[in-house]
Amino acid sequence: MAGERIDNMSEAKRLQREHRPQSVAYFMPEISAVPVGQHGVSGVGMDGIEVDFEALRQAERQLTTQTDDLLQQLKEAAGLTGPLADGTSPVTGPMRKLFRSRADMAGGVQTALLEYLEELLAVRGAIRQTLEDYEGVDRDARDRLQQDIARLPEVD
Repeated sequence: MAGERIDNMSEAKRLQREHRPQSVAYFMPEISAVPVGQHGVSGVGMDGIEVDFEALRQAERQLTTQTDDLLQQLKEAAGLTGPLADGTSPVTGPMRKLFRSRADMAGGVQTALLEYLEELLAVRGAIRQTLEDYEGVDRDARDRLQQDIARLPEVD
């Protein structure tokens, strides 16, 4: 259309009919509907599971970095909702509307980033809670063992 010359009103009306706005449906994928992998814990000759506290702490640190990056992207996405500068092309108006709807908080980029941020924070919270629980169990077991050792008679 940009290469066509318009000399009269009938040509303008014809082009308007050919290039009139059309409704477009957008599919927003459900982020939380990702299939869950199979996980399991096994141990041979033990009553419990072995936990690598440092690996959990490292994972939580990496997720903290990802959270910071995600917050920065969310700040940048907020700038996408502003109006685009007016151009001379006939697609400027539709582009302005489209970009605003894709970046807004009602189903746009910001919504997807916020949903991802909520999930990331939930995972970090679960890791922290797991660390606290396991460290508490280890602390209790250590205290009970020390009490049992203190009750043992001394051997000469």
